Amino acid sequence: MTDAEQVSGTALTQTLIDLFRELLEGAPAGGPTWITSGGPESSLQGSLQEITAEQASRDLDGTTIAAHAEHLRWALQLVNDWFDGKEPTADWSASWTVSTVSAQEWDELRAELKRTGAQLLHKLHTRHRWTEGMSTQGALASFGHLAYHLGALRHMRKRVR
Repeated sequence: MTDAEQVSGTALTQTLIDLFRELLEGAPAGGPTWITSGGPESSLQGSLQEITAEQASRDLDGTTIAAHAEHLRWALQLVNDWFDGKEPTADWSASWTVSTVSAQEWDELRAELKRTGAQLLHKLHTRHRWTEGMSTQGALASFGHLAYHLGALRHMRKRVR
């Protein structure tokens, strides 16, 4: 591979940020999409926007939308903590303890998801380094993890409406 064929870390980071943004916030209306079915309504934030606390708390095959949302909030915070130099505590079982939410708790959880997602986008832009093995592995794994749960949430949303 010649130097001209190599992708720069800056270009790769911007691509990762754009794809994370599509999952978290959605692509701008009319803009191209790579993962979602288009527009902000297909993103994590858009998918949860019209869900009520009662719907989010409804058991679907042993889990709830609220449980998936809290698990994602926890996972995004884990990545943010890593970027801040904090030793992450990966207690996956603890990330699934929320299953039902009140209206206020549901509003707060969605706000926290939005906040942690915005923090992640900022930290990817300012702190991500492809030369650090854990940074690369963590970025790609977190992306796949978020995409998986967004798909699960979108299917669950169809069942509670």
